[in-house]
Amino acid sequence: MKRTIKITGKIMLILLAALLIFSVVTYIVHRVKTNKELDVLQQNSLYNPVSVGDYSLNVAKFGNEDGKHTIVAMAGLGMGDCSVSMRQMTACLEEDNLVVFVDRAGYGLSDDTNNEMTLEYIVEDYRKALKNSGLEGPYILMPHSVGGVYATYWVSNYPEEIEAVVFIDGTQLSENAYVGDEDEYASTWSDYAIASLMNLGFSRYTLRYDFYLYPDNYTPNEQYLGDALSIRNMGSIAQLSESANTPSNGQKAFEEIVTNDVPKLYICASWGFEKRDDYIDYIKWINRQIEINKLGEAWNENPTDEKVTKLLEQCEELRTSELIPYLNKMGNCQLICLGGDHMIYEQKPEECGDIIKDFLDELGG
Repeated sequence: MKRTIKITGKIMLILLAALLIFSVVTYIVHRVKTNKELDVLQQNSLYNPVSVGDYSLNVAKFGNEDGKHTIVAMAGLGMGDCSVSMRQMTACLEEDNLVVFVDRAGYGLSDDTNNEMTLEYIVEDYRKALKNSGLEGPYILMPHSVGGVYATYWVSNYPEEIEAVVFIDGTQLSENAYVGDEDEYASTWSDYAIASLMNLGFSRYTLRYDFYLYPDNYTPNEQYLGDALSIRNMGSIAQLSESANTPSNGQKAFEEIVTNDVPKLYICASWGFEKRDDYIDYIKWINRQIEINKLGEAWNENPTDEKVTKLLEQCEELRTSELIPYLNKMGNCQLICLGGDHMIYEQKPEECGDIIKDFLDELGG
């Protein structure tokens, strides 16, 4: 019995030693690769840290410094790579405008922080980063997904700073938008434990589990840059706080909307299907991503008329009952349906960019 215990103890010590060595090697390799990636990111004009107090946010600028408008891109939840993944959409905007990507705390090349990511705090971070980088308003906000929550609060509380807002399938806010979903966003002790492992370099083993490969219209260099940015924020404490605060932030943003005349455009993708062909195109695009990422079974590319009709009716109902009241409450908001993936800037970058460009042309210089 004692012999068995001794053998078991030795095996456990060997396993612990092996795990420790593996973790140390993982960390060293991670740091070496991270430093190399930072050099490449700098070479691609993606790294520009700006102090907002006790940490820095990254403010990457592209396009025409003397352009007609300053467009501020605002990422969706967890999307630290938007300064790469959105660039195909913004390509047509950069000749005549300055496009700015501000990474929130814990995103991309911005520093992490333990501060509570409340609605007010996040918006104030954006405002400080822009001001401290020498960029004066008024700005055109271009939020995707949950970025729309922050843009809604921003334009309601500081309308004099905003020239216009372009929502890219922004989070659809309503009185009951997050009712019953609070637990889905809450962070647990296991999330913080996993974040610690990610910071040690284990993020490199789980990258493809958390972030799919880009569509094949992206270049290998864009994939490399996007991966480098995504890896950097997989252990972000600020993102865990932001996720936990998402329901309260969304509710507060909706409740405190101040109707105004600031021009707004909402590009609706997830609920934007109006024709069968749009849905079939979306299925084909999804199947291509399934093939690229080896995700398993493809979707049926020939759904029944009954199924498609039901989907189109559901989309129309959601737009009517949820989305349009939200847009009306904000005021002066144009709705354009572009049915497709929530990451519509990846699926239809040129179409998205052209819609935004037309909107900007209507605003004037």
